[in-house]
Order: sequence, then structure tokens, then C-alpha cells
Amino acid sequence: MPNIIFWIYIAVSVANLLAKLIPSEELDQFTKPLLMPLLILYVYKSSLGKTTGRILLLCLALVFSWLGDVVLMHQEDQMYFMGGIGLFLAAQITYIVLLRKSCYQAPSVNLKRIIPFLLYGGLLFYILLPAGDFTIPIIIYGSVIMIMAIMASKREGHTSQESYKLALLGSILFVLSDSILAFNAFHTAIPYAGVFIMFTYCAAQLLLVKGLLKHVE
Repeated sequence: MPNIIFWIYIAVSVANLLAKLIPSEELDQFTKPLLMPLLILYVYKSSLGKTTGRILLLCLALVFSWLGDVVLMHQEDQMYFMGGIGLFLAAQITYIVLLRKSCYQAPSVNLKRIIPFLLYGGLLFYILLPAGDFTIPIIIYGSVIMIMAIMASKREGHTSQESYKLALLGSILFVLSDSILAFNAFHTAIPYAGVFIMFTYCAAQLLLVKGLLKHVE
């Protein structure tokens, strides 16, 4: 059953990318709200008989993401855009807690792992800021998603190698997706930005889910 849901998720993701490419607002509005519920169902079917606090946190992160997806479908309204940022902020905080809990022991601080993320975040802030009313939200959200990626990078040796690699790649793609979104919205319009944003986003969420499910207590 999980494999069937996995391929349905892939199919809906591809359909959403086509909606961005054509473009088709109707297809986009139909497919986008289905993505996170499919991943929640995938998590449920993959964890039958072993529902834990970590599984519930993973579902919570996906629920926040789903709400963010739905709200951002009306992002032309500034209030909805801010609401979407807030919901994804909640999702990122949940992922941070979940990644920390998905370790055999507390990861130590490794500057070599942290510096690349700090440099990337600093460069992004330098390019995007100031951004008027969005300056503070960008700083807060950007800092939190970088912490999420850093936490994923610190799990090596504290989980299975497969769990580490999948979750790390997912976190990096999440950062990339939001970077493209922010650059397109606040700096320079990118051709087919929606395609790149959704491709990296769909892949990021799937890889995070699969990586975190691979962690064994």
C-alpha cells in the first residue's frame, strides 16, 4: 500500500509541475492541495503498528505544510502571503524538533558543517534585504530554515546512513525551493519559477519523510 501511495504522490507532483508549465490554474488548484495529504497517508501506512511521538510530529509538520500550501494559493493578498510564511515557519520548527529527536544521541557542534549554511544564508540575506514590510519575516523564516538544514547535517553518525542522507538532501532542497521563491518574489522574476519551486519542494518533502521514517529507535 505505501508503494501505491508513493507513486500516486509522484503522479500528482508531475501533474502539478505540468500545471505550472502550461500553465493551468485549474489543474494547479486541484493538485497542489493533494500533495501533503498523500504524504500524510504514506506516513500512516508506512508506520502501522509503530505510531510514536516522532511519527505524530512528522504528520504535524506535513499538516502545517499543507495549510501553508493552501493559504499561499492566494499569495497575491499580502495577508495570505504572511499567513503562509507563518505556517511554513511552524512546519520548519516542527522539523527541527523532529530531526533532533531522530538521533541516537545529541549531535555535537561541527563548524565545518555549519559554515556553508551560514555563508549561504548570509549571501541570500545580502541579496534580498531590505524588503520593506517583509524584511523581518524573511530574516526569521530564513534563519529557521537554515537551522533545520544544519540540524539535518548534524545527524551523521547519530542515525542510519540512509536516514541521514535522505533527510539532509530533503532539507537542502527545501532551502533551495524557498530561496527560489524568495528571489523570484523580492528580487528578480525567474522564468518558470513555479516549476522550479514546486519540483524542489515536492522532492524535499518526500525525501524528508522517507529519511525520517528510515530512522530506527
